[in-house]
Amino acid sequence: MANNNEITLGISDASVDVAELIANNYVIVCDTNVYLGLYRFSPDYANFALDCLRKIQTHIMLPYTVKVEYHKHNQALFKRRQDVIENSIEDTMNLIETQRNKLKNSCATLITRHFPEADEFQDEIDKKYDELKTMLTGYFEERSVLTLIQDSWTSDVVKELVQELLNNNQIMQDFTRDEIYGICEDGENRYKKEIPPGYKDGKKKDGIRKYSDLILWKELIRFAKEEQKNIIFVTDDVKPDWWKIVNNQYEFLPQLVQEFERDTKTRASANGGVIGPSMKIVPFVSADFYESISKSMDVQKSDVVDQALKITDKDYIESIQYQVFDSIIDNLKYSGFDYVDESVLTYSGSDGIDEWEIENYDFGSFAMVERDGDYIIYELVYNVKMSSSSYDYWGRDYDTKEVISSPAYQHGVMGQVTIRVVRTVDMLMDFEYSDDFDSAEIISGDFEETYYQSCFEDEDEDVPDAYDMCPDCSRKINIENDGGNGFCLNCAPNH
Repeated sequence: MANNNEITLGISDASVDVAELIANNYVIVCDTNVYLGLYRFSPDYANFALDCLRKIQTHIMLPYTVKVEYHKHNQALFKRRQDVIENSIEDTMNLIETQRNKLKNSCATLITRHFPEADEFQDEIDKKYDELKTMLTGYFEERSVLTLIQDSWTSDVVKELVQELLNNNQIMQDFTRDEIYGICEDGENRYKKEIPPGYKDGKKKDGIRKYSDLILWKELIRFAKEEQKNIIFVTDDVKPDWWKIVNNQYEFLPQLVQEFERDTKTRASANGGVIGPSMKIVPFVSADFYESISKSMDVQKSDVVDQALKITDKDYIESIQYQVFDSIIDNLKYSGFDYVDESVLTYSGSDGIDEWEIENYDFGSFAMVERDGDYIIYELVYNVKMSSSSYDYWGRDYDTKEVISSPAYQHGVMGQVTIRVVRTVDMLMDFEYSDDFDSAEIISGDFEETYYQSCFEDEDEDVPDAYDMCPDCSRKINIENDGGNGFCLNCAPNH
């Protein structure tokens, strides 16, 4: 078992003994994504995870925020799970039939143009596709895939688990409307300063939804303080506003651990003049949490695919990391501001940036973020350095009508690109030597400006010395981004 020092570091560690923590006044709190994640697992692994949760069910507390979010999504995910399992054979057969028809239509053109023996070629296509469908049927019948399909849930067992928690009053008290508004107001200030958790949702969600992570966090702190309970917190939200990756392990952000300990400490004024102890929080991602319960509470695990993935994931990522980046490099080069936020640049010409030059890149880290049956989704993070030029449109030549542009503004940026990779696996594949993937796409980019050179050599003389740097964001002020009130263009409207 991990010792106490390792626990206080906030590492998600499968060697931590959950049973011992429960014996030491720890209550288990699972994020919404943990319950919803059960719908995405393969049947075997989902049943294993449920067995783990049922083993510690009496020690679970359900945040009110999690209850609300879960009931928004569980019905759709349960239906999707059933459809994926039940239609897997039919969908594959339909794909074969679609490809057959496309090829036969192409052959029909050859026949109408009287290509020799084109009709015989079309008959041969039919024969080969019939053979392929026969092979596929044999694959499903001979390799126990039908057994997996028959093992699918006949009812929403996750919903039943959540309902049992509610029936047993294992739910935290919800915040009042005024308290919610107060948390949202606090969240707006925190997100501007990138104080975790939840600030990564600030640009993706609207209204109260973008503060849901912070509301959940405040629920945990209030419950732990009022009930004087330590917390085992399980979440699969692996964004950098919850976790950082250290030596291929998830480490809960130290700011969160410090805030939890600070805000769960009982004040002296409320405790007879004596400061009460801080509560402790032990974080897990669900895979490590289930593994810990399996070891410490003897819950059997049977998903051989999941075991194979854990053993071979690192080698697999090493084998595809260059191929993955090569597959998206053109998209990154020509993406304009899809992945580089224009606001991070001191200034860009009115014609914008058409192409980025990739100066260099290196692979940073990876995580398996979702398992949906035979589909595995990884997120690979790369460190990238890029440069480019932009121009201002100055008009057209009166005689030739050719576009007249300013000299070039030079730009340099450095940051991270996250690429989502989809991989298909099954129990019969050779995990050790697999190096292919179905698709790769950029899902986010986070860059900072490292270099800027204006086309105007004496631009600094046009800006008063007192306004050389924006007091808010510390960005250098020049004639292109001078907001006119001592701040840059981005910050000026706030003053």
